[in-house]
Amino acid sequence: MKKNIALIFGSINSEHDVSVASAASVLEHFPLDKYDLSLIYIAKNGTWYTGDYSLDAMKANELDGHKELLLKFDFKNPGFVERESGVELHIDGAFIMLHGRMGEGGEIQGLLHSANIPFTGCDVLSSALCMDKYYTHVVCEANDIPMAQYQLITKEDTVDASSISYPVIVKPNREGSSFGVTFVPDEKSLQKAIDFALEYDSHILIEEYIKGTEVGLGILKTKNDYVISEVDQVNVSGDIFDFSEKYHPHSTETLPISIFPEEVRKQVQAYGAKVFDLLACYQFARLDFFVTDDHKIYLNEVNTIPGFTSSSRYPKMLAGKGVDFTSLITKMVEDIVC
Repeated sequence: MKKNIALIFGSINSEHDVSVASAASVLEHFPLDKYDLSLIYIAKNGTWYTGDYSLDAMKANELDGHKELLLKFDFKNPGFVERESGVELHIDGAFIMLHGRMGEGGEIQGLLHSANIPFTGCDVLSSALCMDKYYTHVVCEANDIPMAQYQLITKEDTVDASSISYPVIVKPNREGSSFGVTFVPDEKSLQKAIDFALEYDSHILIEEYIKGTEVGLGILKTKNDYVISEVDQVNVSGDIFDFSEKYHPHSTETLPISIFPEEVRKQVQAYGAKVFDLLACYQFARLDFFVTDDHKIYLNEVNTIPGFTSSSRYPKMLAGKGVDFTSLITKMVEDIVC
């Protein structure tokens, strides 16, 4: 009898629609010959549903009108129960495809762990550390990983204007896909950017702007695999790689292998592997860096559930190392249920 895997997607966070798009790609490439798959959709209002969502429905993000679910806390028979009928849905493992704070911040991981459902990706601690940009700074800078200078503020704090050299980047402390992020060229634009970021999080960062090229790498680490991808390179038309460029690219060019010299790419890979371990990551992550014209390297962020859409970088990174989309999913699932 095949084991049943729950593909969990959606969420109440700003990255809800991105999550649905990523989950559609997972569904399209899922190894249904090896595992059964239950689709678990978290609506924007927080209600959990299951249903026979078609690939077309997921691609169109039209997911209403199915059975509401409740999570069981039964260690001997983990899974869900349909709210209206009481029918139980046994789950052997969960493939988490929730972007944003709910999926990448440790929230869903803690919930599933409490319900005795094994899951793909990082655990509670590493998810929370990587989602919180301030704590990423604290851990990585204490271990000699270069990062931009910054200050952490809340709505009640006074900005230390004397420490700011423009331009700067203002961003929510716990958010993804560049939501709430603003490039700030001068002092007169700062407060508007702060107010905008505070719409997404109670804590925000004002970071030094690193004038450089964004590069990144993907890591896959399971009981049987350890793959570090080539370093890619993102050439953007604007000052930052924002949401529009990430998911609706027009003039963004992504090179599968960066044109920086080999020794620079190897240093990025070395930093990436070190950061992955420092932050206690597991199974998979995409790590993003900036490289300046004089080849200084700065860590930007760690994405513990990177995008899995057809245009996303992480699946392409692994494909470049010979791990195609279905093989990637299979390795991740096998790692938690076998």
